[in-house]
Amino acid sequence: MYRPFKASTDYELLVLLREDNEAAFEEIYRRYFQKLHSLAKRRINNVQHTEDIVHDLFLNLWVSRQKIQIDTLQNYLMRSVKYRVLDELDHQTVKQKFADYQSFTPQISNTTEENILYSDAMKLYEENLVFLPDKCREAFLLSRSGLSQKEIAAKLGISENTVENHIAKALRLLKTRMAEFINPNALFPIFFFLFEK
Repeated sequence: MYRPFKASTDYELLVLLREDNEAAFEEIYRRYFQKLHSLAKRRINNVQHTEDIVHDLFLNLWVSRQKIQIDTLQNYLMRSVKYRVLDELDHQTVKQKFADYQSFTPQISNTTEENILYSDAMKLYEENLVFLPDKCREAFLLSRSGLSQKEIAAKLGISENTVENHIAKALRLLKTRMAEFINPNALFPIFFFLFEK
């Protein structure tokens, strides 16, 4: 297949992308899809979820092409897929903890009410993650996905003490903003276990 921009630099492709050039977008997709897919697959053991993450990243790139601020295309894409993977892992962790909670908690009769509460809690949780500083959010999400503080420190290139401080800061903020959902004495304390250290 003919690729008119195969020899173009990333910078040139970005300029063309902002001018709504679909061929430039296709070249970016061809150039980086496999790299991003491989990066995501290292952490997510689900081919469909991995593909969805990468496709969604490229869709967002196209939709935001005229306003997105990118200095280095490769760094932007790698960083974006990393955060999407962290979000996916965190979402999976929340779902598992909720399932664990349900397994030993008497079921309420109104399952619709429970589902609505869970949906509201998840939305609030994800909204509040945005308020965390980048490193703080990343350390917290990694800790929720099962990594030890030592592993997180090595991954982020920071000290274990800094990791501990980031996690503690995240927990303080989230617990304050989500008190109604994490109180163990509440009617539906579905997020109590998520915020255990």
